[in-house]
Amino acid sequence: MIKIVSAAQMREIDRTVIEQYRVPELILMENAGIQAMLLLEQFAGRRARRICIFCGKGNNGGDGFVLARQLHVRGYDPAVYLLAARESLKGSAKINMEAYAAMDGRILECVNEADLLKHEPAIRHAEVLVDAILGTGFGGELKGIYKTAVEAINGWKRFCLALDIPSGLDADKGITQPLYVHADATVTFGLPKVGMMSYPATGAVGALHIANINFPQKLLDDSPFEAWLPDDAWARATLPPRPEHAHKGTYGHAVIVGGNEGMEGAATLAALAALKIGAGLSTAAARLPLSRQLELGALEVMSLPLSERLGDMANAGKILDFTENKSVLLLGPGMGRGTELETLAEKIVAGCTVPLIIDADGLNNIAPKKELLKQRTAPTIVTPHPGEMARLIGTTAEAVNADRLNCAKRFAREFSCVTVLKGARTIIAAPDGTAFINPTGNQNLASGGTGDVLGGMIAGFIAQRLTPLNAAVLGVYLHGRAADNYTAEHDPYSLTASSLLAALPSAIGQIVRLPLPENIDNVRP
Repeated sequence: MIKIVSAAQMREIDRTVIEQYRVPELILMENAGIQAMLLLEQFAGRRARRICIFCGKGNNGGDGFVLARQLHVRGYDPAVYLLAARESLKGSAKINMEAYAAMDGRILECVNEADLLKHEPAIRHAEVLVDAILGTGFGGELKGIYKTAVEAINGWKRFCLALDIPSGLDADKGITQPLYVHADATVTFGLPKVGMMSYPATGAVGALHIANINFPQKLLDDSPFEAWLPDDAWARATLPPRPEHAHKGTYGHAVIVGGNEGMEGAATLAALAALKIGAGLSTAAARLPLSRQLELGALEVMSLPLSERLGDMANAGKILDFTENKSVLLLGPGMGRGTELETLAEKIVAGCTVPLIIDADGLNNIAPKKELLKQRTAPTIVTPHPGEMARLIGTTAEAVNADRLNCAKRFAREFSCVTVLKGARTIIAAPDGTAFINPTGNQNLASGGTGDVLGGMIAGFIAQRLTPLNAAVLGVYLHGRAADNYTAEHDPYSLTASSLLAALPSAIGQIVRLPLPENIDNVRP
């Protein structure tokens, strides 16, 4: 489990390691350059001879000069394009620039756009371009020589490695202006930064590598942070146990409410997903026609027949009575919308005494009465996509996506519910401020029914007695991993909710086959 930090939090870690742990800034910069060199060799190999490194005048440029020196002593001949006058460099960056110059390293001073453009032929023919221009302290708009350099990197590159963060990205907000380096790989130092972890910024980062450059582990463990990045070790430690003496009651009973006319498959997918992830029993509470279909088709799913009209108020009492001694209720897959359904949703939310997951149209129906969420005593999970979140809080999907992490955190805190804000890099937030940014999944999940599968997976994990937060994070993580596995084995076009269900065993199997971490507390938040 890896922490994700803001720019200010990372600066404080830097300051603490230098001032309290007495690690000189020069050592941190040296280690950063060495880590960049190791990664560059891994990607480009010994064959890459033409390497151009773009250095700014700050510490990010200092990292670039260390990289140049490390490459130089290994037989490479990198060219450094310094986007400033030499005399403007200070501190550790100046020392490393002078060290590289002293060994006759090539430094091409570019103080304006014309200086840089005259080197166009050499840059165009480079096999590797390195972005060491701005680092995490940048905010605003690229101008002048920096703008020209970033345009050159994007237009002329074959392979680009960014040091710490691609220039032009905001370390806290991601993409805030139209021009930024599109890196193929990024080596970030210490901990990943919030702005790198959500789309479209993640696309600019490329393959992300995290390098510890001499930060004491205790300092990293004790430092404030914004969110967690779950990983395989955490997933292995969190998977619910499967004791040999278990019976189906051991693994709980999930109930799914939805499947209105024309959307019957949504409830079926969710009910099957709960079983596929390990729940002992799964019941779909649905209109009578769907109940009969379930008996003939989804053989493992039990049914609770409701009246022909899902919004019939008699259904609310029937659902609440049935669910009273069950493990979890999932409300919303294929539910549909309307005045009657809003009333049904309100009665279920107000009366449900077991953990409740509200998804899809369950969220749309409860939006006018969302204050009911605050009154619940049993745990609640909401799983909105950006459009549904926008309806819940009265804004636009664009505004939600512009500040996904904080939007999810605020909603979780205000309405006392675990909030799963779906989309590229799904955010999971708890009422106490704990948050996760999920690293798995891909664009091929943009297919009808995949969200219903996720809701069923979370329900299945709660049925197996995971905490609502862990159930949500693990469900999202494995859901994305299954999609990644499918895409790797098949193609980027044919992923459907049914094929996602079929891909779950391999995703779970990959985690189950991992050894349990020796110290589970080290991988759990």
